[in-house]
Amino acid sequence: MKKEREIITEDFVQIALIKHLEVNGWSKSLQSSELWEQGVDIKVRNNKYSRYWLIEAKGDPSIKVKNPSGSQSSSFNSALGQIITRMHRNGKSGYKYGYKYGVAFPASFRKMVLRKIPFDVMDKLNLYLFFVDKTGNVEELDWKKVKVIKISSK
Repeated sequence: MKKEREIITEDFVQIALIKHLEVNGWSKSLQSSELWEQGVDIKVRNNKYSRYWLIEAKGDPSIKVKNPSGSQSSSFNSALGQIITRMHRNGKSGYKYGYKYGVAFPASFRKMVLRKIPFDVMDKLNLYLFFVDKTGNVEELDWKKVKVIKISSK
């Protein structure tokens, strides 16, 4: 008998990520997609500084999807496109000082995402990766961590 894969929904990813951000000092003027439908899934300000996270989240493909890995790849491309179109450089300091950008996925996406995304592009875009497991734990990766992972996996 074929084992059913566990599904982590986009809502679960968002809720776990919001908790992770709150614990790490990011909860001022929190907006999630229900409130901010047209924009990014999560927008939140740092509690001490005038910096923001803009984060796009995706969930696992439904159990009915015949090719889950193809659907994951499509979701990854969609999340990247959505977050890139929200990047802007308002202010004299440049984009790295006002906004941090992220894409969040279930842990099942981790291997594929790390294979596809270049760490130097993450650095240039100030882009972070978040992976949420079934217990709600969040792994946050910046370009430096991704570089170490890629080098150590060769």
